[in-house]
Amino acid sequence: MVLLPFLLLNIWIHWTNYATDRPANPYGFTTYIGYWEGIILPYEQFPLYQWLDRNIIQIRRVDFETQAYIGLVAVGFFLWTIRRRFRLFDPAWDEMAHHRLQKRYLYGIFTASLLLLLFSCGFPFAIKGMDWMVRFFGPLRQFRGLGRFTWAFYYTINVLAFYVLWHKSLYFKGFQGARFPWFRWVILLGPLVLLGYEAGVFQKNKKLTLRENLAKREVFAKDPNHWLNKVDFSQFQALLPLPYYHVGSENIWLDFDFRHYTKVQATALHTGVPDMGVNMSRTPVGDMVKSVQLISIPGQIPAILADLPSNRPIALMIEPGRWEDVQQRYRHLIAHATPIYDGPDLRILSLAPDSIRLAVREATQAIVQEMVRKSAIASGPWRSERPPGWLLIQSYDSLTTSPHIFQGKGAYSGMMSDTTWLWKGRIPKDPYYLSMWVYVKDDMGMTHEVKIIENDRDDGHEMHFQHEGLRFCLRQIINGWALFDLRFEVYSNNSTTSIFLQKKGVEVPFCVDEVLIKRDDVTLYQRSPGWVSRDNFWYELFDR
Repeated sequence: MVLLPFLLLNIWIHWTNYATDRPANPYGFTTYIGYWEGIILPYEQFPLYQWLDRNIIQIRRVDFETQAYIGLVAVGFFLWTIRRRFRLFDPAWDEMAHHRLQKRYLYGIFTASLLLLLFSCGFPFAIKGMDWMVRFFGPLRQFRGLGRFTWAFYYTINVLAFYVLWHKSLYFKGFQGARFPWFRWVILLGPLVLLGYEAGVFQKNKKLTLRENLAKREVFAKDPNHWLNKVDFSQFQALLPLPYYHVGSENIWLDFDFRHYTKVQATALHTGVPDMGVNMSRTPVGDMVKSVQLISIPGQIPAILADLPSNRPIALMIEPGRWEDVQQRYRHLIAHATPIYDGPDLRILSLAPDSIRLAVREATQAIVQEMVRKSAIASGPWRSERPPGWLLIQSYDSLTTSPHIFQGKGAYSGMMSDTTWLWKGRIPKDPYYLSMWVYVKDDMGMTHEVKIIENDRDDGHEMHFQHEGLRFCLRQIINGWALFDLRFEVYSNNSTTSIFLQKKGVEVPFCVDEVLIKRDDVTLYQRSPGWVSRDNFWYELFDR
């Protein structure tokens, strides 16, 4: 039962999947755990639950991931086994050959399910103060939905309960003096009646509605003006949803509009054209970086274009209500795209991969021309059209031993769980712009966090606190490095501002380079061999 599925799974994985960089630290291992309220207490719509909640104790609400109510019969049986110190069977039952054969097996699955129940509830690593144990769990961390393992206990305890009740009924001779021998039928049928009652309550309160099956083309595209009936999708090699979604448990989370997501997924189903959006866990880190680079502000030719089988166009699947947002965020994708379909539910543009390459070159040339036109004042390697005022440039060029370097001769490397100081001192009162480049082809690279704290210099009280997840501040990707930027404000001239990186509980190395803090109203330019930069956005030159 263990070795054969393990062998088949490994054959399937290694023959069909060549990704070697799937995330080793998916989110949820200590979050999506089981809770006893979801296992031994009825669901919230049950009368017993409501009576307990109103009259005995207010019950903690738990996530649906951990709701695996075993049933009142199994709860009673489990409490009975605890009282008997887990002696499940009576010695007299050994007279039956089938029981002697099954007893060891039943004890085995009960023990295994009980241990799995403790594991699914996060014992002991989910207890506050014990989470340090997680770093030693290795591949077990891939079981991020631990609450689902409670179902093993659900099935096992119910099988055992009815096995024992059947034997109790079979051997029942009556109460003292052989009275009421018919009670054996109560022992046998009473739990079935109770189980049926709970099933009825559950079904009665579970509201079910029927919806049309969108997997049928005649249902999904019944309108003659539907895009499936108007557009020849055989000309496209892929579908690219805009706004772009990339949802998973790993390094990035670009959420989707469900209505738009349904349209794109159904189109992929009915046409066979693959969807370039992502809605899955454990996406390989390298593939994730390539996908997100395509829709980010272009600094170089997106690497994913080299993976495309041809120069056949890509269908841009755009939500009409988000058209203005799409125009702002994905200019390089729609600049040379050709309209194909424009309806109330979807807008489709045709985009050739070579058009993306052209848009990247045009964006770079525009930055070069802007720099020539506006940069008159030098500030170290940077130039601007006005005095930059207070400015911090940290290139880390003296740290040449870093395993990865973005620009210059060095970069900083450290552990994400440690405190990495970017600045601590006085900054004049004003709005500011913070940007940095982080290497993101390592697992967890996009999940770092930055904290900004402003304290009064006289009495030390906290004036302002800002905590940002870097993956929500992603702007550009170049050669496996990602630019993250954010705005913050210093509220007093008599304060100390502390800016540092720290991701608690994540024992993973990372690299950071080219940190820039400047006034928000100043634009900085820089030219280096093969590159031009505007406000720490870097663009690869094509004329070298």
